Formats: sequence, structure tokens, C-alpha cells
Amino acid sequence: MNQTQQTQESIDLCAANWVARMIDGGLNDAEHKALDAWLAQSHSHQQAFADANHALAMMDASLFSDDVNAAQRSIHETDKQNTQIRPFTVITGKGKKPPRPGIGKWAAIAMAACLLIALFSGRVLMGDPALVWGADYHTAPGEIRTITLDDGSKITLGPDSAIDVKFSEQERRIEILTGLVDFQAVPMENAGDRPFVVSTGDGIARALGTRFVIDKFDDYASVSVLQHNVKVSLTNGARPTKSLVLSPNEAVRYSRYSLEDIYPVNSDRVLSWQKGKLIFDRVALREVVAEFSRYQHGKILIANEAVARKLVSGVFDMSDPQIGLDLIATELSIRKVSITPLLTFLY
Repeated sequence: MNQTQQTQESIDLCAANWVARMIDGGLNDAEHKALDAWLAQSHSHQQAFADANHALAMMDASLFSDDVNAAQRSIHETDKQNTQIRPFTVITGKGKKPPRPGIGKWAAIAMAACLLIALFSGRVLMGDPALVWGADYHTAPGEIRTITLDDGSKITLGPDSAIDVKFSEQERRIEILTGLVDFQAVPMENAGDRPFVVSTGDGIARALGTRFVIDKFDDYASVSVLQHNVKVSLTNGARPTKSLVLSPNEAVRYSRYSLEDIYPVNSDRVLSWQKGKLIFDRVALREVVAEFSRYQHGKILIANEAVARKLVSGVFDMSDPQIGLDLIATELSIRKVSITPLLTFLY
């Protein structure tokens, strides 16, 4: 994943991990070079590293080794000219116990840092409320809502989803801001010959029939066709750059950078969320977590890439996503810790 695709959440987590590793046991020469290279990539990396230092300074200094001074030196030496980066100051504490004993010291430090970064840097744990509440239609975490549009088309919004509706005399356009949406579009001939077009920012889906589902995440979107056909196109600005046509029980994933190969889908699995279930067949944990996150307030964070790549299979009842996460943690032999009701950490 390159810098343009990387979310602020993953940058924060990476920064917290770097600082926690420095504090717990220090870095070798190769790791120091890797950290310096990561910091040099962008100001957002430097700021996140400074935020992590600042957050950890609020924690019990009895957790820290002498390498805390190395963390302080690194952030100052990375960009001495950048006055926006806050200096790191150790705040000592006496008589306190390390948080969550038994889960691993640097993992505990990183988890606490992630929470504090979110709280003290203004990056709230419940996403972007302006994006959701400014939308024409939206749902809360765990909520499913069906809407009938002016042309008679029916739209079912999945949990934690938001759309804008932009109908004109030329076209019927829907913009998905975030989330999962099931479209049952009225055909063009019954809507004044206006095409039904859905945009996700990186691409558009044009209905050549009636029913399809679009699932939009930060870095990619998928289109699954249940009835008739849908034309999917990547966009470069306002212009389509590459396209393909999906038939029933076919799907495709796309991002700003690529339109992937078509793959088969099962309609029951595609629509399982409307029955309160999520079904996965060898799906990467990072994608499973993205789906689970729509059913609860707050964030679910994954410690590292190795854990994020682990594959998940199963059927999960989303009436209580934490139970599902417990089952996944047991099956994958990983640990799950809920630091607060708003932050769950998998490592």
C-alpha cells in the first residue's frame, strides 16, 4: 500500500509501534535506518511519530527503558526546521502498574498510544461525523435502512453508510460516500431514458439492468451484480479510463489505480448482511475487520501486517460483533484486547 492509499489510522498505528519498540528494547542499526526512511517519507509520518511520543509521555514512565531518550533524539533530528512537531517530554509517574499485564509490554504501550493519539490529536475514534451527517441519507453503526427514490428505485443502506443523491434531467446519479449499498434500479426506459449511475470517487457503475451491490472502503470498492448487467469504469477526474461489463453473479474490485479481474459471487452471501450475518471464505483479517467495524462505534485496530493477512472463514452473527471477534481471535491464535468500549486491538 503506497502513501496515497495509506489511511491516517494505519500511519498512527505504525508510529505507535515504532515508538513502543524503541522504548521496550531499542532498535538495531537496520531498524534505525528503516525508521529514518519512514519518517523521511512525509510530514504526516513525522507528525504521527511526534503524536505517539507525546501520547506515551502521558503514560507511566516506569514502563520505559533508557531508549526513550533515543525516541526523543530521533524526532528532533528528523526535521529540526519543522516547528509544528511537538517535542517529546517524559512525565514520570510513581507507584503505578503497567497497563494490561501479561499482554506484552510493547504491545500494551502501542495500544495505549493509539488511543491517546486519537484523543489528543483530534482524530476521533468514530470516523468523520461531518461526512456522514452531511449526506442526503446515512445509517448508524449496525443500522440497515431502505429508501425509495423519486424515480421508484429502491436503495438499501448497510450499517454505517452514507450516500448523496444527485438526480437531474440527464441522469440519476448516486454518490457513495462510505459504506455498503444494495441498489434496485428502475430501468432507463421507465425513468425518462436517464441512466442510473453510482460513483464512489475512484470509479462509476452504470446500471444496464436492475440489481447490484456496491461496497466502498477507504482504499477500494467492489461491485457485485445480482440481476442483469452493470458497466464498471475507472475514472480519471471526470473521464472514464477503463471499463468492463459484469453479468449476474459476477463481481469486480477496483481502486484509484486498478480494475481487477472479474470473480464469481453467490447472491445469498452478497446479501447476508441484510439478515444480520456476515459470511467469509478465506478473507484477509484486515477486510473482515473493516466489515465488523460497521457494526459498532469506535475502532478495531490490527497490530501488524502479518496479523492483518491471516485468513478468516465462517458465518458470524452481527448482533454482537465482539463475540465474533473473540471467535476469530481463538481460531487464528491471536489476542484481542478492548482497551475502552471505543477501541479494540488485535495482535
